[in-house]
Amino acid sequence: MNSPIKRTSVDCLVGIIAGLSLLMTPLQAAVPCLANAFKIGEVTQTEAIFWTRLTVNDGNPSERDAAPGMHGEVRLSYWPKDKSDQKRVIDWTPVDPAKDFTLQIHLNSLLPDTRYDVLVETRDGDRTQPGCTLDGSFQTAPDVTSVRPVKGVVVTCQMTQTIDSGDDGFATYRYLDELRPDFFLHTGDIVYYDKKPFAKNLVEARQLWNQTYSYRFVRDFHRHTTSYFEKDDHDTCFDDCVPGTKFHDLTFEQGQAIFREQVPMGEKTYRTFRWGKDLQVWLTENRDFRSHKNRASDSPEKTILGFEQRNWLMKTMKESDATFKVLISPGCLVGPDKPGKADNHGNDAFLYEGTLLREFLSSLPNTFVANGDRHWQYHSVDPKTGLNEFGCGPINDRHANEGGHCGFQPEFHRFFCGGGGFLEMTVERKPDTKTPTITFRHFGVDGVHETAATHPLCKIHVSSGEALANPNQTYPVLRYEKRFEAKPF
Repeated sequence: MNSPIKRTSVDCLVGIIAGLSLLMTPLQAAVPCLANAFKIGEVTQTEAIFWTRLTVNDGNPSERDAAPGMHGEVRLSYWPKDKSDQKRVIDWTPVDPAKDFTLQIHLNSLLPDTRYDVLVETRDGDRTQPGCTLDGSFQTAPDVTSVRPVKGVVVTCQMTQTIDSGDDGFATYRYLDELRPDFFLHTGDIVYYDKKPFAKNLVEARQLWNQTYSYRFVRDFHRHTTSYFEKDDHDTCFDDCVPGTKFHDLTFEQGQAIFREQVPMGEKTYRTFRWGKDLQVWLTENRDFRSHKNRASDSPEKTILGFEQRNWLMKTMKESDATFKVLISPGCLVGPDKPGKADNHGNDAFLYEGTLLREFLSSLPNTFVANGDRHWQYHSVDPKTGLNEFGCGPINDRHANEGGHCGFQPEFHRFFCGGGGFLEMTVERKPDTKTPTITFRHFGVDGVHETAATHPLCKIHVSSGEALANPNQTYPVLRYEKRFEAKPF
């Protein structure tokens, strides 16, 4: 029989081993993860930018520090769908700790109008610990002579306080993922530094991005989608900010740098992309080049776009031979805005440049504006120029309750809804006449989950003359649709 002393020694040894195992578990678990998945952006017919970030875990979206960064390396493989024999590999490349452990890789020599499969692998910085793998895909743009249907979606304004699906994030992304558009465009206010719990410095600002892109619906959507990103005020610094300002210890310049760090982005934040023969889109930068404080006296010298960007915009739009031209702006050009605002081209504070742009855009056949920033969905027609503008509305109805709205204004609105969701934009040709058409559709998404909607749809004021959707029907709900046939050039 063993003595009590021997049994105690064995028990102690077992306890020590068990304790060491518990201590080793975090070390073993500290392999490079992809809590923020990846994004594929700035896609043309032959180029794209791959973005990713390494993290110490798979993400805890309910926490502020949801996805701490981690040293390590990434290997990227990509190939045309169902053609793995054409696989290309970008060998192991380290992430940049100075840029929040992110990595951006420029892809070139891609095939037009092709869906590419993607495989991402990770390993630790010492090259001793294998990490994880994650797959996805993206779509390249068709060439300028291609005639086929093209579908894009536009969203704006999302923040952690208005998530509607817990750790999954925003229900909108779930439905967009099922829709699988050719491309996705976020017009800004991707995060809100100046809303609770506030991001008052560089570290907290990065944490907010990391948290937002660790939500399951958000990250799963982006790893399968061609995306473009614009920024606006809340994701640069604070509400209605201009160059030279700061929010606590977070400067405007830091906000500019963080945006470039957290999304795939090329040389300039204003740019244009062609999607086949019938569609070209322009993306403007509405923060970086402001010449005056918003409430300074208006004049020909006062500008949101800056003279270089404005000249580029007007020159390239005039030269384009695309059937439909769509300016996608972080802010509105037509509006109307709610009273007291002085931050965009729909306000009298920028009447000179706003008038100049509306007159120019309306002079180009088949030209439209889609915009973000405003917390309501609408289709407006400028009473003076006839320019059509479609405001996509915020990410959901919960966010639409933030800040109020302008109310239905019949001299402008063909459609108004004090709710959110997304805007779909489809370009195609009629089967019978082959006439090019462009269709704008406003969708609402609240009510996807029984516990998600904080207020029923019956509280949304829709002034389009059509009845509200039955809250029991399948979501998302089509709230408004407007189709235009191409006019001769």
